[in-house]
Amino acid sequence: MDYANREWRYSYRRLFDICPEKKLSKVVSQVLTQYSGLTKAWDVEANSIWVCRTYLATKMILNATVLTNALEHSEETGLRIGNPYYEYYAALSLLRAVVYTLPTAEWSDGELISVSHSRAINLAVDWLGRFDQDTAKRLKALTQQLKAQREVISYRAPASGDSILDVEYDLYELLIMLSELAQFNSELLEQSITKNADPSSFLVRSEYISQLSGFKIKGFAFHDSEDAYRLGYLKRKMPRPFNLVETMTEGQTEDFIGAWDSNEEGKFKNGSPCDWQQIFDVP
Repeated sequence: MDYANREWRYSYRRLFDICPEKKLSKVVSQVLTQYSGLTKAWDVEANSIWVCRTYLATKMILNATVLTNALEHSEETGLRIGNPYYEYYAALSLLRAVVYTLPTAEWSDGELISVSHSRAINLAVDWLGRFDQDTAKRLKALTQQLKAQREVISYRAPASGDSILDVEYDLYELLIMLSELAQFNSELLEQSITKNADPSSFLVRSEYISQLSGFKIKGFAFHDSEDAYRLGYLKRKMPRPFNLVETMTEGQTEDFIGAWDSNEEGKFKNGSPCDWQQIFDVP
């Protein structure tokens, strides 16, 4: 789409509605200045980290898609007790997608992967405030409400069930806005790399693939062969960061979302790819 004298690789549904073209041009200029501080000093280390960060952001969008599909399934089947979890963690996934694309967020040897809930909320919503402060304040309040409602179910086990929870909000406005904010950042990062970075630095070090595909949490070790495969594909075929929608492949989206489908008839399934577009234009 064309907007603010610039051609965009994604058709934004909500983000540009809150920011007039003149203001958006200023936001673009400010963000590109921040990315240029990174890309003018681009090296193999930075390239490896940002390929991983871009990949992580795509996974957060896909994760939110699975969570909202589960939300719709629970509403249809009466499993409402899970709804506050699905709503909040879909939002948290996308807050993290934004954080992973921020030029101001340090990788810190991978600590950024597990950014805390409160920091993810603050960083992502503050960034949204560049576009419109009123929208950012309103959506921050909604995010905090979703977090509180998830905690009501977890910690208070209300005897009245979910009747004490407020449901008068537009969840998908929040989710779409955050996914598009991450996409916006990734488009400007890609442009800055193309303009400033030395192509000889477009290599991905294997240790970063290992860091994302093999990890420990609370002393328990996990290994994800699919992450290793997908990152290996990027290392071979797309060894530099691109915007999120072009980083995703049909194979990645089908395998990620399909991994949560039940093999049993009548059990939870994510549906066909045409049902995966509510948050983001997943390939």
